[in-house]
Amino acid sequence: MITITTQKSKFFSQISYNKMINDLPFHNLTCTCSQKGSLIKHGCYTRFVKIYGELCKLKILRLICKCCNKTHAILPDWIVPYSRILLNDFVAIILAYQQRITFEPIMIENLLIDENNIRYIIKQFKKYWKERLTAFKIHLHNQLSLKCFKRYNRQFMQIKSTSNILFSCTHIT
Repeated sequence: MITITTQKSKFFSQISYNKMINDLPFHNLTCTCSQKGSLIKHGCYTRFVKIYGELCKLKILRLICKCCNKTHAILPDWIVPYSRILLNDFVAIILAYQQRITFEPIMIENLLIDENNIRYIIKQFKKYWKERLTAFKIHLHNQLSLKCFKRYNRQFMQIKSTSNILFSCTHIT
């Protein structure tokens, strides 16, 4: 899996994902086997994310390494691997939990996030991430993804230990 840092945008669509992919310098991407420039387009799969109160369908690009034959999905850094809930919603839920305030505004903003989602996110946070963030004084604000990749080689709230590489490409919008 390769996570791409992008400029934050309030609006999301298949078109914006495709633009990110089209602007991506594939020759600079590195596989988990450390080979640079060996990744080629291999196909795509459908992924759904909960955004704007609906399930938004997204075709995620897959790459394959010509050297080791591993495949990698290309995800923007605002998507949490293996989750339909976006990173900013994870952060909002955890901040509300820590501040002991209501989750109602989060559920109103995204009608597909319910109490069960919130309970699950808090449970996973306490089980996998709370101590990690505390140990390295990582806060839920600035450069959260970058700091989690630096320390743990994965996106914040990524539970599965699948290899994940962060590719910083700030000129992509």
